[in-house]
Amino acid sequence: MILPQKIKLVPQDSVLNALALAFIFTWILSYPMHGPLLEEIFGPQAYILGHFFTFSHGLGMIIFSFLPPVVLNDKRLVVSSGAVIFILTCIWTFIPLNNPNVISVILGLVSAYLVLSWIPVFLNEKSPVITIGLAMTTANVLLGLTCFTHFLSYPFVKIAASLTGLAPLLGALYIGNRHFACNLTKKEAGNKKIKTSTIVSIIAFSLAAYFSGGFWLRAIAPLFYSQWPAVIGIDSFLYAAIYLALAVYARKFSYLWLGPVALSLLGLGLTIAIISLDRPVEIIITLLLIIAGLCATDLYYWLTLRDLSKILNTRVFGLGLGLSLFFITAPGIALDTQLLPGPLLSPATAVLGACLLFMINPLIIWYLRPLHQYEQVKADLPNNLDEKTCDDTGCRN
Repeated sequence: MILPQKIKLVPQDSVLNALALAFIFTWILSYPMHGPLLEEIFGPQAYILGHFFTFSHGLGMIIFSFLPPVVLNDKRLVVSSGAVIFILTCIWTFIPLNNPNVISVILGLVSAYLVLSWIPVFLNEKSPVITIGLAMTTANVLLGLTCFTHFLSYPFVKIAASLTGLAPLLGALYIGNRHFACNLTKKEAGNKKIKTSTIVSIIAFSLAAYFSGGFWLRAIAPLFYSQWPAVIGIDSFLYAAIYLALAVYARKFSYLWLGPVALSLLGLGLTIAIISLDRPVEIIITLLLIIAGLCATDLYYWLTLRDLSKILNTRVFGLGLGLSLFFITAPGIALDTQLLPGPLLSPATAVLGACLLFMINPLIIWYLRPLHQYEQVKADLPNNLDEKTCDDTGCRN
């Protein structure tokens, strides 16, 4: 059967690359990073353990991005990191510890290294939009399924939690073999020094986008689940569906339009939240808009970091991902510790969230400056952004 030429098939390598990251993120989101399994097993301790993991994971992203590429791409280290995660996950789950925070920190650091080891695979990807779309979609679907573990007895929950440690091990085995087969170390795209202005733009954009989005999601989601507690975890399935839809459209057109789309969706959600949340339909629409806005923000952020890394170097990715973790977690901490009152209860806090949101549009232009500067000198650097790919038959430029 001959398929129409307009139908673009997803390369098998892209699917496998996506699954490798999806396995790692499934373990991260469902267990150590405030996942449902963490709450089921550790109870009141889960809150602190989740923050220890998140902080060490984000810090590890930033620190390990300064490692030489040969260290990040070493097959033995990559596979060993997956094995360490699996072993420590089992110990953390089954053996009572006086200070489980230590293992939480170690898991955060090791998993940060493992995620960064996947970045060269992403930089050499033929279909980056679909790859990251499939990865996040799969991870969030699996995350939603783990929410049903509260129907299981406690011993079965512990078994399920320990088995999630196999996911990053499988991802590590694939990533390690990918590095070895394609010698991705020699394909390091960018080797330029990151300018201070680029660092500041990444910090400013991630602060405005992730802090404001996380801030409003943290305020609206509990309101939604207080009315419909039986559908706990549905936000993960919604996130997965919207993320995949945005990835398909971004592949067809351009991912750059996702920035303004993210701002528009978050802005509409903010508008409804400020006007009225008295009726259930208003709560549902607001939650959908905020989730869609965060999906567009995240997809846009990943793909822009990829292009910046190909111009500059992979430290951009470590910095960007690490900062996004801090900023999307910070609103929850601020609200839980009452450093900030909820935006639905305090006009001043609502104005703060709105100001950060409306800063996204000018920051998009600032954030993309290195890409625009590259376009201006593209004639002098014709090969700097060449897509280097690797398939089952070998590697090619």
